[in-house]
Order: sequence, then structure tokens, then C-alpha cells
Amino acid sequence: MKSKLEQRATFIERATSAFCCPICKQDCDFEPPLTLKCRNGHAFDVAKPGYLFLLTHGAKAKYDKALFEARKRLIETGFFDPMTARIISFIQEIDREELQIVDAGSGEGSHLARIVQMIPKDVLAFGFDIAKEGVKQAARDYADIIFAVADLANMPLKKSETDVIINILSPASYEEFARILKDDGRVIKVIPETNYLKELRTFFYDDENTYSSTRVQERFKESFSVVHEERVTYKRKLDRSELADLMAMTPLGWHITEEKKALLLSFGTQTITVDYKIIVGAKHKLDLK
Repeated sequence: MKSKLEQRATFIERATSAFCCPICKQDCDFEPPLTLKCRNGHAFDVAKPGYLFLLTHGAKAKYDKALFEARKRLIETGFFDPMTARIISFIQEIDREELQIVDAGSGEGSHLARIVQMIPKDVLAFGFDIAKEGVKQAARDYADIIFAVADLANMPLKKSETDVIINILSPASYEEFARILKDDGRVIKVIPETNYLKELRTFFYDDENTYSSTRVQERFKESFSVVHEERVTYKRKLDRSELADLMAMTPLGWHITEEKKALLLSFGTQTITVDYKIIVGAKHKLDLK
């Protein structure tokens, strides 16, 4: 019987034709038992937890294991379900039976796993993130998705073969997105809107000013033609443990003293506003000529 690592390696081997080398962009082959190797000899082994390390440079992510564990717990409560439901609906509109999906900034993989689970198509899914702790956790928890530590500005996939790129509350590299995306592919970007977690901003920072996503939206529209955009806004009640997880995973809570966090938790269940903009983009027509 194959070990868990060997099973993961076999799964990655079946997807070898999708990869290109992050160093030289050459095609890759898989050399059993554990090595992805390009035609120029650059080699990358499947790590023990079942992921690939495909960074070409050193990286120090500020996201630790505790953050990703908190993120997964909160996602499992359904806190983000209205947002992921809309992403799933957009993907289901794509008229083909087989899809290659990339989550650019996949974290610990929970969003991508939920999305893949709900799509009744043959899906080859990749989750890329620069944060090693998140990728390790993702590979541990989700066996039917390929996860890699990779730079979003240098993704290890061939040109023009990806159907859908998901980019949820994460930095983006639009030039690289355009490179790997099929001519009729879609980019689905989620950004925070004006009232996103406004209760935390007000409590921690006495911030009555509204957040503006205008510049982020402008940058997206410079790179892609907008096919659809909509705002998703709702409120959720979170108990103490869920609030603690939210504060652990959002940058809004990173610079707050433990005393002030404890004060918020002492108030018990809180109603939190979730407010997103979802933008679906396609390649500009001029880019296709």
C-alpha cells in the first residue's frame, strides 16, 4: 500500500503536463517517486506533507500556523459562505466539463476546497501561496488539490491553460494572471468594501472613516475587462471563540494589545459586518489580437 506521501506524489504526477519550471519556464516531467523536474534539469521534490516548494527566492511570510488554524476554523463556521457561493455560481456558468482552477493566495486551502467540492465538473485545482505554513496545512487537509509554495508573480504553470483564477483578499500579479489564463478564461477577485469588519475598526481604532477600495478596483480594470461585479454584504453573529479566530486571522487585529482584545471578548457575542466586492474579469480584447 502506498504511503500518504506517495499517494500525493502520484496525484501531482498526473498533473505534470500543466506545470512549467518557475526558473526557466521549460516543460516539466515527473521522476518517481517524488521529483518534478524540468527539461533543463531544475528539480523540485514533493515535501513530506505533500506539497511542492517552487519559490525561486527566499521569502519571509508574516503569516504563522496559528493564523491559518484560526482562518480554517472560522471558514468552517460558514462565515464566508455567501461569498464562496457567489464564486461557485460564476464558475458554474463556464460552459466546459473540465476546468483548471488556480487559487492565487490560497492560504490554508479552505476556500478553494469548498469551491472545488461544490462544482460538478472535472476540476484540476492548484493553490499557490508564499506562506509555507499555510501551504503545509492545506496539503495535509485536502488531498484532491495540488498546493505549492510559489510566488504569485511567477506561477509554475504553462501559458494560457488556466480557466479560472480566484484571488480572495490577497495581493495580485495581474501580468502573471494574464499569462496563465486562457483567452476565454476568467479572473474572480474579492476585495473588502467600505463596511468590511467595521465593528472591529471602530472598536480598536476609533475609526469612523470608511475604507475605500477604489484604487484596487481601478488597477484590476486596467488589466482586465469587467464581465460582472457585485457587492456582497451581510451580518453575522460571532461568539467569543469565533471572534478570537477573526482577530487572529485579520490584519486589523495584529497590532492590538491582548488587553484590548480581551475587552472585546468580554462583551460576548458580537454582530460583525461582512462587506465585499466581487469582480469577474476577462482578458482585454486588444490583448487577444
